[in-house]
Amino acid sequence: MAKKGELIAAVDFGSRAVRVIITRRTPDGQTRILGYGVEPTRGCIRFGAVQDLNAAIQAFRAALTAARKMAGVNIYALYCGIHGAKIRSGVSEGKAQIENKIIKPEHLETARENAATAASDIDVRLLSSIMSEEWTVDGVRVANPVGMRGAVLKGRMHFAHLPIFVENNLRACIEAQGLVIEDFVFMPLAAASGCLTCEDMQLGAAVIDLGATSAGIAVYANNGIIAATAHNWGSGFIINDVAAGLKVSFEEATELVLEYGLSEYRIQMLNRNSSRTDADRKPAAASQNAPIKLTRTVTGAPSTAPRSELDAIVFERSAEIADKVCRFLKEHQLLDRLARGIVLTGGGAAIHNQDMLFGAKTDLPVRVGVPIGFDDLPESLDLPEWAPIMGVIKYAMEHRK
Repeated sequence: MAKKGELIAAVDFGSRAVRVIITRRTPDGQTRILGYGVEPTRGCIRFGAVQDLNAAIQAFRAALTAARKMAGVNIYALYCGIHGAKIRSGVSEGKAQIENKIIKPEHLETARENAATAASDIDVRLLSSIMSEEWTVDGVRVANPVGMRGAVLKGRMHFAHLPIFVENNLRACIEAQGLVIEDFVFMPLAAASGCLTCEDMQLGAAVIDLGATSAGIAVYANNGIIAATAHNWGSGFIINDVAAGLKVSFEEATELVLEYGLSEYRIQMLNRNSSRTDADRKPAAASQNAPIKLTRTVTGAPSTAPRSELDAIVFERSAEIADKVCRFLKEHQLLDRLARGIVLTGGGAAIHNQDMLFGAKTDLPVRVGVPIGFDDLPESLDLPEWAPIMGVIKYAMEHRK
């Protein structure tokens, strides 16, 4: 039987699926994946909020049961990721006077409480991440102030404003299985923790967590968080457009988007400095008219569609999403601070050539972010859609510590 404190579990209530993962932190500091489970939500979760409580409870139960069965252990508590455009976020500062000139843990807690008071609001619960905290002692930034000598300790920390309605219904899903929530974690920060290196955070990087109905953005530079937010648009809108345009089921639309991805030809057309000639482009364009067989169409709809029609739908919506991200980064004057560029993660990052499109739109280096920092990661988890919940596990480790 596992000793208390060894097991760490997390859940991500995504719009496309509920994910549960169970890990064990070994005495030598390694983290082993014991079990995991995934269950489609089928609309019971959207924009980070429960839409159908009974269906959400059943989806969570199925994912939890699969994770427990694989892990061969029972868990009694877990960490819960939260996301959605209704969750506002921002940075607040708090300070503490050091009476005896030696900083103790209680001084950090005083600074945290003062920062929370400054950020407080009605009908919301404040969530702070210890991974986003920045400390200064007498104006000098330090990594860990405990034990240092100084007169004034200042803390700069990020707070997410979790609506009580969202919290209560997520809590109801978890407590219905006899579990308790150890803490909530803002998913844009978790996604960044799941796929960024220390060098990324130092040199500057923006993580875009492309969920089905929401997109989280977290920007880091100089080992500090610059911005963290969430928007009510995501990769699921691409699926919806394909389902509507080709008159197919959502399941087949998802399969088509993941199989064919974004047209490289259309992305190249965005680049005005492309060295390809018109003669080079004609064969590429002609190849896009090959027919695609459709198997789950609505009654009376064609059973085939030209590849170019699918490409046009996927490209237009993906380009719109990339434009929104680029606009956010420009409006906050962040483009010049991203030496490591953009890291795409979440389910939408699995769409082929999505990184190429973002690169063409922002003129920045772009890569797909997968989970990092875990030992013997199963191949089925080495995917961008698992990076956010793996970031929750990383947060849990720091929180426990």
